[in-house]
Amino acid sequence: MGGVCHQCDSEYQRLAQHWSRSKRCSFRDLSDAQHEAIRGCLVGDGNLDNPNDGPPALRLSSMRRTHLTWIRDQLGWLACGITRDDADAYRLRTLSHPALGRYWTWMDSPPSDWTLTKPSARIWYACDGGLVWPGSSTQPRATWTITDDGKRQACDQALAEQGYEVMVWDRGLALPFAETERFLQWLGDPTPGSAYKWALEREEYERRREAV
Repeated sequence: MGGVCHQCDSEYQRLAQHWSRSKRCSFRDLSDAQHEAIRGCLVGDGNLDNPNDGPPALRLSSMRRTHLTWIRDQLGWLACGITRDDADAYRLRTLSHPALGRYWTWMDSPPSDWTLTKPSARIWYACDGGLVWPGSSTQPRATWTITDDGKRQACDQALAEQGYEVMVWDRGLALPFAETERFLQWLGDPTPGSAYKWALEREEYERRREAV
């Protein structure tokens, strides 16, 4: 994808290709904030690919354009534009970058020494989390569907290390009622395109979800 090189101030149709071939310019370093955003995406529903056998790129898809626009802002200059496919889903892709290569193993699960931070947790929850009201309960649980055993165990451990009591099922994780409210308070303000996931009242949750 194109852009202006911050080193030579020239515009290129394929910026990553310019950096890989140039003798004067090199790939721009990723900030700590960008790494946090990348981790949040990969724990969520993001994935990596390198169809041309070059450095990998990060990809995400969603039916919520505002959600992807917010994630694009978290990724900064690394992110390319948002497109729409034939199924009306929105897709976000980053530039190819060699620093993303360290995250290939995250496609299966985060490493055992991964620490869940607020920035990555906000993206993870906005992408993959949600609220459910079991039975006739008036209080919700935060839940994530995670079918892979390794990833589920890593996420369970990461939440537990932040002091949360975690409920584990065969295909997912959940937080008890009180822990859900504390978790959402820790995350801070709702993220654009996902505000319904912060609504602890069921009617408000449904209203906000329908408005997305």
